[in-house]
Amino acid sequence: MGLSTSQEREWRAVRKALTLAQLELRQLRLSLVLRRFNPSQPRVPAGNSDGGQWTDGGGGGERPRATFVSARPRRGGGTRNIGGRDYATTPAQEVRLDVSAARARALTREVQRHDPNWRPTPSMYGDVEGAIRANESQALQAAVRLRELQRQEPVRGPMEEIFQPNGQHVGIRHGRASDRTRTMTSSEFGDLLETLMPGARAVPSPPGYRGLWYQRPDGSIFGVRRSETHGITVDVIQHNHPVVSNGYKVHQK
Repeated sequence: MGLSTSQEREWRAVRKALTLAQLELRQLRLSLVLRRFNPSQPRVPAGNSDGGQWTDGGGGGERPRATFVSARPRRGGGTRNIGGRDYATTPAQEVRLDVSAARARALTREVQRHDPNWRPTPSMYGDVEGAIRANESQALQAAVRLRELQRQEPVRGPMEEIFQPNGQHVGIRHGRASDRTRTMTSSEFGDLLETLMPGARAVPSPPGYRGLWYQRPDGSIFGVRRSETHGITVDVIQHNHPVVSNGYKVHQK
């Protein structure tokens, strides 16, 4: 015998409350671990000699503070400057750091569109994994607040609209690369990741892929990896479009 309409509404309400409680519990657990990093503290802009490091600069109205740290690629891994100290990173850590920061910024921005005074609880970190956890904590807090506001994650798409806004390719074609291989500035690349990450979930990637795959709600799949020669790169893995299809890629300059 099926549930009545009122019983089904009550069941859905209970499931929603349970999901929210689980998210809040995860946030509380993370907040106990993360002690030394304030994701609201600004960074020196990329391009400076100490770009990516924390600074005392303030000011309101700019983009949410979670961010990735600029780094020069090196074979087998990279180096990220966190809190004034250089840390060796694996390609996977670099991807996770940039992806987690982009997701945190995107969700924070969406919350603040509806609740301008909302701020995430600051978290602390002292190394690369700590920075990743801090970004994840900020994203989780923002996701919980969106649920409280009865709002959804800001999913954009389809992917051809992201990679070809107004019918024009993003970034530039560098050297002898084809139109399907684009290069973007660090700031532009960060905006691209912010657009791609909301609603995306991690899916298994093949062992030879030097990064992570993510599936968007429409079923399309993209990968984020660290290229030895081009730095952090976004690959279109699965998408049915004449131009923005499998093999389309964007490098960070």
